[in-house]
Amino acid sequence: MPGPVRGVLFDKDGTLIDFEKTWLPGLLSAARQLVETHNIETDVDSLTRAAGGDPKKGTVAPGTLLAQGTAIEVAELWCGLVPALPTINETAAWLDSYWLDHAEHNLAPACDLKQLFLTLRAQDMRIAIVTNDAERGAWDMVEALGLGDSIDFVAGYDSGHTPKPAPDMLQAFLRAEGLAAHETVMVGDSRADMEAGRAAGCRAAIGVLTGATPEPQLTPLADFIIPDAGHLPNLLLSSALT
Repeated sequence: MPGPVRGVLFDKDGTLIDFEKTWLPGLLSAARQLVETHNIETDVDSLTRAAGGDPKKGTVAPGTLLAQGTAIEVAELWCGLVPALPTINETAAWLDSYWLDHAEHNLAPACDLKQLFLTLRAQDMRIAIVTNDAERGAWDMVEALGLGDSIDFVAGYDSGHTPKPAPDMLQAFLRAEGLAAHETVMVGDSRADMEAGRAAGCRAAIGVLTGATPEPQLTPLADFIIPDAGHLPNLLLSSALT
């Protein structure tokens, strides 16, 4: 018997936070605001499309940089396409600031997060947030929603670990909390989340449907699919994970 699950790793955007309500407008407007800020003439819609967004349809494609990449990755792409932009690091810093400030005003939890974390704590769970967003974005969310007492570990792409789908952030949590990989589950909305969970050796990679990846694309990658993170406690209490 593998024993009980003792730790849960959550992705942030699309998992704890509703992707469309919180992020979509900011992701789709970032290229336009960026070139206007720096007074650069270019086809901003082509930049958005190159990163996975469709300005006309108002969508972001699953698996693309805007859906699951880091600000550094988007900055590398856009600076390569438009050499007149500032350096990659400067552009990434601008993107982080723009997106995080935008999200702060549109923060929409994907479920009742306070109740979720209270329930997990009652099951003696350790809780981590591992995101390809900046670490500041995760702490901003935690503070805004009053969740600080429930979170044991936070890592972003800028926390010194290789971003997902690499398992580095997940492994850092395991070391910090003294957990074995088979004692944990990874919960996320993207291919990168599922691959990171598998690479780290988590007992299960659990997909949620509150992000940018539709169910038919997520199902082949996940051990379980739940409508949103609020359904996790029931799954953990079921016999499916034993």
